[in-house]
Amino acid sequence: MKINNIFYILKKEQHGKRLDQVITKLSKVYSRTKIKYYILSGLVKVNNIVIFNPNKKVYNNDRIEFNINLSNNNIIPKNIRLNIIYEDHNIIIINKQSNFVMYSDSEKCNTVLNAILYHNPLNINLPRVGIVHRLDKNTTGILIIAKNLSTQYTLTQLIKNKQITKEYLAIVHGHTKKFGSIIKPISRNMNNRTCMKVCNFGKLAITHYKVIKYFKNYTYLRIILETGRTHQIRVHMSYIKHPILGDEKYNIIFKNKENNINFNRQALHSYKLKFNYPFNNSEKIWYAPLPKDMKMLLKKLSKQNIT
Repeated sequence: MKINNIFYILKKEQHGKRLDQVITKLSKVYSRTKIKYYILSGLVKVNNIVIFNPNKKVYNNDRIEFNINLSNNNIIPKNIRLNIIYEDHNIIIINKQSNFVMYSDSEKCNTVLNAILYHNPLNINLPRVGIVHRLDKNTTGILIIAKNLSTQYTLTQLIKNKQITKEYLAIVHGHTKKFGSIIKPISRNMNNRTCMKVCNFGKLAITHYKVIKYFKNYTYLRIILETGRTHQIRVHMSYIKHPILGDEKYNIIFKNKENNINFNRQALHSYKLKFNYPFNNSEKIWYAPLPKDMKMLLKKLSKQNIT
């Protein structure tokens, strides 16, 4: 999937005008309604800050940047099985398997996007083909996809307003406290652009955790996200020196240590999704059972003696 990263440096004639009006005139491609949607969806930055207000005034020399998929027609539908938990005329909820990337900047076509388009071709008309949040390639579990523009906008707003609860299950190195909260801002690691890090100048990130079970050298956790930053759980658990088992990117402390158990991906699973379903005003909860590899891992760990 090719994502166009477009930017403009504003000139005097755009000084003091509305953000949505300026982008509409500069792009000459999208209607103002569509541009407004992109802004509300968090796809537009002004001077490197995400802006959600289409009415925001912009000024001379401001830098406007937005990432919009302008080439959905190049995405090839592919018959890849989706483990569908729930579907209606508004949403699809899947239990994503491991080693399944959301989308790719290369010409690969074994992605969630390709699978969605095969299952529901009309999603070709939606930004990001209807995806409203992401899971890392090797993180398994619940993923929600919109089937129309109004639903995608509604779900994006629910996420923005912290009205969707996402709960994860994870196995981490060492023994954590019985419960806790990690409130540390996260930003891109400028020394390694594929990684994130805790940084005082980053975006606010809040992670809550509670112990399910202790093993000899590991802890099984239930984790609830209050915010949704890239790699948030992985970064926060590494920061408190309890990185997720199998996470090669963020596990520095426990590499090459004795008594490690090999696991070929991060032991992290998106287990539960809860929100007030806006189309009938009822609370909905969906669960994704643990994948086989994490079940086997827990069984293996349970044979160890607790310290």
